Amino acid sequence: MEGESESEVRFDIRKARAEDADAIVEVLDHVPFLKDRYRGEAGISLVENNLEMIWLADLNGRVASVMIVQRKYDFGRLEISLIVTKPEFRRRDFARGLIHKAKRIAADTEVELVAYAENDISRDLFISEQFSLVPEIQSVEDIQCTDIPESRSSPAER
Repeated sequence: MEGESESEVRFDIRKARAEDADAIVEVLDHVPFLKDRYRGEAGISLVENNLEMIWLADLNGRVASVMIVQRKYDFGRLEISLIVTKPEFRRRDFARGLIHKAKRIAADTEVELVAYAENDISRDLFISEQFSLVPEIQSVEDIQCTDIPESRSSPAER
């Protein structure tokens, strides 16, 4: 669980399950640039068929934030393809908790972690988490992690 004091929000970082599909699609609805295949019944089917790529921040059974990670072992990296938080849950460290999970996965599998920022908010978050802009591809706001922590003290996988 994340958070230690009474004032902090407590949540779980866990792998997505089939029963989360509706809630995940609801979170993805807050990403304006996603194609229609991620919406409605098509989106639910897509999510259900790709659960191995999806992590989420669970706040008392509610999906607050979603992260899609792709393993690109041929290239020696793990990619955070998308990270999104429902508007009512923003600024509560849900996305940061998901990023920490991705850092642990990358460290455990000894691959580089790369993230793609969709907007200024996610770019600023990635930079605050010790990612740096990749100079050759700044125009598409690609970001590369430069600091993968050794610590395993972040929220536990469920």
